[in-house]
Amino acid sequence: MRDFLRHIGKGVLLVSLLVLFTGLSIAYAGNDPGVTDDSILLGSYQPMTGKESTYFRMGKGADTWYRYVNEQGGINGRKIIFKMVDDSYNPSRTKVIVKRFIERDKVFAIADPLGSAPTAAVIDYIVKKKVPLVGAGTGAAKNVGYPSKYVFPLYPSYFLEGQQLVRFAAEQLGAKTVTLLYQNDPSGKSHLKGIKSVLKKYGVKLLVAEPYEKDELDVSSQVIKMKNANPDVQLCSCAPEHAARFFTERQKFGWKVPVEVVFFGQSPKVIELAGKDAVDGAYFTTIFRSPDSPDPKMRQFVRLLKKYYPNEEPDAIHMWGYAGAQVVTEALRRMGRNNITRDRFVETLESIRGWRGSLIPVVNIYKGNAPEHYLIRDLSWLVVKDGRFTTFTPKWMK
Repeated sequence: MRDFLRHIGKGVLLVSLLVLFTGLSIAYAGNDPGVTDDSILLGSYQPMTGKESTYFRMGKGADTWYRYVNEQGGINGRKIIFKMVDDSYNPSRTKVIVKRFIERDKVFAIADPLGSAPTAAVIDYIVKKKVPLVGAGTGAAKNVGYPSKYVFPLYPSYFLEGQQLVRFAAEQLGAKTVTLLYQNDPSGKSHLKGIKSVLKKYGVKLLVAEPYEKDELDVSSQVIKMKNANPDVQLCSCAPEHAARFFTERQKFGWKVPVEVVFFGQSPKVIELAGKDAVDGAYFTTIFRSPDSPDPKMRQFVRLLKKYYPNEEPDAIHMWGYAGAQVVTEALRRMGRNNITRDRFVETLESIRGWRGSLIPVVNIYKGNAPEHYLIRDLSWLVVKDGRFTTFTPKWMK
């Protein structure tokens, strides 16, 4: 009898261990690629080198938040591995990088990448593989309007921003005519389409639209054509270096026209390169408060960026990555420890409402496709005074 009970006891122990290990296996098996017992792998393509490398500030901003989170112990016991790879803003390289991310590295998601053209080149493939694409630095129509639940754009489309440029020119500055300098790529073309779509609504005429190539900094011929058109307001869909060149040429020709610049051109580098006298009085769209804001979340951002990247001067592009990363970690935090799947990640992102825990004033994400998934929904304005970006409130927002 004693031997029988001993055998029964061993059997119960074996069954218990089997159940325990089976349960653990199910828990770990329930996690998608990129998730281990102690880490979550995210991939991000960034222009670390090349003529668009100034935009690598976005990657540095995201990396700042992930490093801070890891120093605090990670998310539910897991550290974030944020793997940034240089694509030099070259869509052909982006394709190779993203394929490696998904097929070789097995990333859980693509997070906080940079670029309209690079993203447009890979978004079909990413969605086909059912990998979440969260917080990409692009406002191009294809990317922010993509019909997929796996795409979460960082900010409103360049098309909508273009419409806001015209509204500001008409309602704030009283303009009847405008000219436009724009980058000849998906971002600039989206701005142009948005501008054209509301000209009649606001009673504004577009006199001249001059493109420039992103790898050519000389915009003097374009400035001459726009100046000769004699607009009431000049619009710039420009990267920081090209915006600086525009302001330099404008000052050289003694052209005093009011200027509006899109938010991806907002950088202290514009003032540094062109000089504060050339840029003072210019208006910039923005999706964040000024880095000088006393808001505690902004102060934390500035402090952390200086800690991890001491040579960087905080600006809006750093904030793109930083704020997007904050939304990523908030969703992961809400998911808990087990069953960390891509589809559940998407569902959790879609459940975020009224969240005020990031640089974004309030995050409201809705169920649906990319147009319902904006992490940031509203644009604000800045004006340059005495060489500094300061908050500006248009008439219709007061």
